[in-house]
Amino acid sequence: MMKNYIVLGFVCLFSSALFGQQIRIDFNEDNKVDERISPLVKEKVNQYALEVRQVVIEEKLAMEKEVSQVNEDLSANLLNEEEANNLKADIALRFSERINQKIESLNFNLDEVTKQQVQYSIMNTDMDQLKKDQENGTKLYRTKNQVTGYFGFGMITLPDGDNEKLNNHLGISTGIDAGFIYDRQFHRTSPFTFKTGIYFSWRTVRFEDDYYLSRDENGTVDLVEYDLGLKKSKLRGTYIMVPIGISYHAAKIEIDEEGNSYRNIHKGFGVSANVYGGFRISNNNIVKGENIDWRHRKSNMNLNDFAYGAQLTLNYKSWNVFVRQEFSSYFKENTFDDRKMLQFGIGLGF
Repeated sequence: MMKNYIVLGFVCLFSSALFGQQIRIDFNEDNKVDERISPLVKEKVNQYALEVRQVVIEEKLAMEKEVSQVNEDLSANLLNEEEANNLKADIALRFSERINQKIESLNFNLDEVTKQQVQYSIMNTDMDQLKKDQENGTKLYRTKNQVTGYFGFGMITLPDGDNEKLNNHLGISTGIDAGFIYDRQFHRTSPFTFKTGIYFSWRTVRFEDDYYLSRDENGTVDLVEYDLGLKKSKLRGTYIMVPIGISYHAAKIEIDEEGNSYRNIHKGFGVSANVYGGFRISNNNIVKGENIDWRHRKSNMNLNDFAYGAQLTLNYKSWNVFVRQEFSSYFKENTFDDRKMLQFGIGLGF
């Protein structure tokens, strides 16, 4: 198993180097061929990556056939929902083991590939150029124009409203964001940058005291008490969000090697203000306890289809803290009451 992790790590490393996928993309940088990796190593790793991909595709197609059969039996009332979920879990576990076994059977020679890369690095490193690059390490500053990866985590608050049941049984709720942010500095010495991007936002609302969210045959969504006790009760909504805003950076103006003034926006403190908006792509109602185990991805729990709001962010270099207030209701169609999400969190890359 450890060898699998090491091999997959090499695949990810070499693939990212080959295809130029980096967490930060600077549009001012010149595109250069990465000559740090041996062409022979590239070829072998690419071949292995293709073989792994083929294995996964074949097994996934076979798995989907079995899952489709279970869904057909469920639709035909040959199985109840609990039996269908258990069968799907068994199918997923069985195909996961099959995929691992087939990948191991590919016999990827990690030791040989490592030796070839070490030999290539020794033979193709220009020491004179390396020393020169180190001596002239300072680069001229250019206006920032780049895409960076973004990750955020925060605590969600749904302030008390008219619905006392939700007030009394709402638990600790959290949000996770992940995506990409685009920054464009107005000019070399400007403290302002334009920001936009796109990211996924996962919002998870938890319920306490053995209550879970349910939708009855009339379409009414409400909290229902479970008599036998619950270990887990939560509703997760997934949204795609697009922010648009402005950042101010308190970095001082500096002088580069050619005597030109510039302001490095990645130094010091800054503040950002933006609006954002997006739409829901899925929700997941998760309930687990004694004699109950749900994970309903297609159930309609009246989460709002669209979300929009404003965010204020304080940042130091790539780290930041933020407060986010939504202007749209968390639930739609007068479900519970008109509550709007408030979120406090920390992030990296915004």
